[in-house]
Amino acid sequence: MNALILLAVLICGLLPNRWIAPALPLIWVFERLLPKDHQFLAHVGAINLSPADVIIILLLVKLAVSLALHKELVIDRSLYLGLSFYLSVNLLASLGAGMKFGEAALLGSLTSCARFVAEALVIVIISQTIQTLAQAKRVLRILLGTLVLLAAVQFVNWFGVSHGFVIGEVQGLERGQPRYFGPVGDSVGMVLLLGYLVALCFASVTGAALFLGGILLTAGLGAVVATCVATALFFFFGLRTPAVRDFALRGLLLLPLLALAALVSVSLFTNSLDTTLLDRLTSGSYLDSGAQRGTSTKFAATMILDNPLLGVGYMGYERALKQYGGDAYFDLQHGDGGMANANNQILQALTDGGIVGLLAFAVLITVAARLFLRVAARSEDRFLSTYYLAAFLWLLTQVFGNLAAVWLNPASFVARLLWVSLGVAVAVARLLPVTQTSSASSRRAPAEPECLPA
Repeated sequence: MNALILLAVLICGLLPNRWIAPALPLIWVFERLLPKDHQFLAHVGAINLSPADVIIILLLVKLAVSLALHKELVIDRSLYLGLSFYLSVNLLASLGAGMKFGEAALLGSLTSCARFVAEALVIVIISQTIQTLAQAKRVLRILLGTLVLLAAVQFVNWFGVSHGFVIGEVQGLERGQPRYFGPVGDSVGMVLLLGYLVALCFASVTGAALFLGGILLTAGLGAVVATCVATALFFFFGLRTPAVRDFALRGLLLLPLLALAALVSVSLFTNSLDTTLLDRLTSGSYLDSGAQRGTSTKFAATMILDNPLLGVGYMGYERALKQYGGDAYFDLQHGDGGMANANNQILQALTDGGIVGLLAFAVLITVAARLFLRVAARSEDRFLSTYYLAAFLWLLTQVFGNLAAVWLNPASFVARLLWVSLGVAVAVARLLPVTQTSSASSRRAPAEPECLPA
């Protein structure tokens, strides 16, 4: 089977970047469906290379050759400086962790940094591949199609679990409290949240219901809280979108009927989720989860107070736990440390890089959010402006509403969707001056794109 996977990877790598780069979200999903024995094709030191990693490397090689021959590298200076600052701080923190905790901690943190860089380079690949707004919209439509597929898998699993048919991961069956994660794992709620916000901003009732149902099937309290935060942000910002205004004007008389249908649907759907959401609440499962997160937070606070300036190294929480007595609470012999992390991205940033690391995280999020808002405000294309308003709200929700997970780490599907969205945004920001030259002369022209010779 490895030979077939390798052949498929090589074919993908040899095809033009403009064909393969947009398909990366789908490739990441299909990769997660592979048997565990076939999820890695090669090992370079401590780094395991998955099929998607190999494809990205091949795309980068072709991009480098193309840039060397006849292209210019177009960048978003603020975004790239923010990424460089974030990476530099975490590299410095990793070197400090190596001196304090030993060579194993240093190698582990440097490996995590290398994986972060490899995945973040998707921004460069996609931004250089897109040459027209039509191509940009195609990439985003494939991304949204991937989200629809993931939401549909949630319902397939919901219906199929009683018949022994499951795609991806379903947990809690032995306790009678099924939780549906599909191919993406327990981050699926925060992944589907992007689709939910896009559907709301496009005034798509059907789409919003599909994604909301997929989120509820995770039975995760954190995902439900984040969805509430995202909905509040939508009511503050998203109601200004043209699609929502048009829907309100067209469907004003239909709103009472839509509300009644929504109540009936939610009632029927909630009845089927009693064994998951309500039983988890009454059985104390949420309390157990809260206690585990409290323990994680306690260790994170200890690490931060002990290493306030530069932390314990990038993704170093798990590797530093033994130094702080964490082996009494977590299975550190397990391959993933028993899911040992700070359980919150802000805490994780503080743990990884201390106060300077939190500052670098804040800078990166700020420049990414500004880029999303700039594209949403300046684009005359309704699809692009609406998508990037939704992406902006999604990013805000990750920061202020996703209080129960670390999402900007390597191999996080949330981070991967962020890289794809940022890559398209860099390309669109470059193309906007070209596509808006026919605008009224009274409109102030956007700034010229920044081009660097290859």
